Amino acid sequence: MSHPIMFAAAERLTVVEKRRAAAREAAFRTWGPRSVTAAAKFARHVLGDAAVTLDWDVLGLVSFEEHLQAVASLDTVSGQHLELYYTDQGGTERLHLRVSCVSCPSQHVHDVTSLEQFGQLLSQTPAWQSINPRNGDES
Repeated sequence: MSHPIMFAAAERLTVVEKRRAAAREAAFRTWGPRSVTAAAKFARHVLGDAAVTLDWDVLGLVSFEEHLQAVASLDTVSGQHLELYYTDQGGTERLHLRVSCVSCPSQHVHDVTSLEQFGQLLSQTPAWQSINPRNGDES
């Protein structure tokens, strides 16, 4: 006959595994909303009040316990798709501009650290022609 401590260990393991599974399920249910909320908050911190207009979406599932991520589509101009990506991995938040070719595998990813620097990145894309505030100036 098996020793009673073996039954106690097996029972304890079952209880702990159930708790872990419930915690993972709860984290999974809240992961998407936490990612979107964190992206909106960090983008507003980096880019200012204009960032409240960004429409963030959850960007797939990667280790949802500690890695938040979201994406906001900006525009597609002259075959280039522009998106902002937010990631928080282990407490390090980052915002990136991803410029990808619609009809080819080419893509470029740049860190976004301020609204001015974001403008500099955008000035290097075809989108700049339609957003450049100097287009209407005659000076």
